[in-house]
Amino acid sequence: MICFCEELDDEIYGLGGKVVILEGRDTILQAYGLKSGRYLELAGIDTRLLTMFYKSMMPGIDWFIVVYDYNQFCADQEVKEAIIWHELGHIENPVEKDQLSVECEIRCDELAIMRGYKEGMRRVLDMTQKMARALNNKLLDDMTSERLMRITG
Repeated sequence: MICFCEELDDEIYGLGGKVVILEGRDTILQAYGLKSGRYLELAGIDTRLLTMFYKSMMPGIDWFIVVYDYNQFCADQEVKEAIIWHELGHIENPVEKDQLSVECEIRCDELAIMRGYKEGMRRVLDMTQKMARALNNKLLDDMTSERLMRITG
């Protein structure tokens, strides 16, 4: 079941459309090719990292940020805001399904930093690198290293 959790405030985020955050565990599991959330626990994956950004086809809503576990997503305000700003960066820097673009990801990271969430973004990338190494995912590890290098100067 999909649960609408939060609508982003246009005044705070300066959006040109309506963005909602929703919890979609099955959507996230399917997107990452997982059959069960149990794997996430066993691998020690921080579910706050498992977010997706979608253009909406639903009338009255322009974009969705889909999170795995909304309560966990909200557990650390600095990390939450860094992720939100990063995802909003994909409005101007889209990455198509099954494609990778470290440059687009860096531009999205830079938006979060510009909005005052450098520490949150650094923590997100540290968690991402830990996840990449736990999963032995060299591509994700390399991309994350490059992103970390760019934000730390």
